[in-house]
Amino acid sequence: MSDYNYHKMLSGAKWVFFDLDDTLFDFAACSVVALRELYASSTVLQRRFGDFDAFWEAYHILNSELWRLYHSGSIERDYLKTERFERLIRPVMPIPEANAEARRLDEEYLWLLSEQGATVDGTHGILQALSKRYLIGILSNGFIDTQYRKLWHSGLDRYVQRMIVSDEIGIQKPAKAIFDHALRETGADAATSVMIGDNPDTDIKGAIDAGWKAIYFNPSGRPYDGPAPQIRNLSELIKDL
Repeated sequence: MSDYNYHKMLSGAKWVFFDLDDTLFDFAACSVVALRELYASSTVLQRRFGDFDAFWEAYHILNSELWRLYHSGSIERDYLKTERFERLIRPVMPIPEANAEARRLDEEYLWLLSEQGATVDGTHGILQALSKRYLIGILSNGFIDTQYRKLWHSGLDRYVQRMIVSDEIGIQKPAKAIFDHALRETGADAATSVMIGDNPDTDIKGAIDAGWKAIYFNPSGRPYDGPAPQIRNLSELIKDL
């Protein structure tokens, strides 16, 4: 881990960009709530899995793998959205019906997820403090309607000047092009922009490769020997403000 002082880094910034999911928006908690509601309303999922825990484990493993493939450019958006449910219900439904049901389940899940409003501990107070000194942006991989609804339902929109969602432009982090796009859209420049996120590859390496500064949000304390300073709690960002 770098011993670079991230407070010094922020002091020279004009724009502070955050990842959304699991950095500001508590995706892990909100996803469990949404999936639990989805399971409770679906006779197909209940027929395939004896209880919610079995469904959640299977979904989590499959969804994580599909997102990894999506980030690498190996699969398309629509394939991910359908396959993560279709593959789970194929054993109890014929393929044509399974495909249609998977699309319905995905649509319902994303709606339920976007209705949730839980944020990472302290997020509102931290953004309120930061927004007095910096312009706040969000740079997120995700689906456009879902991400904007998360922003609104969590109340984070009041602090954010601009959100860039990969689904809007067909480019995902860590590609340099999405960071360059964010600069063009906001009038920012790389030298005075800082990226804060929980993914050391898509958020941190992507930002650094694009010429930005970056701070790794690592609440679980996972081993990290990359070039960016890291924090365990977002409140560290405003400790000396």
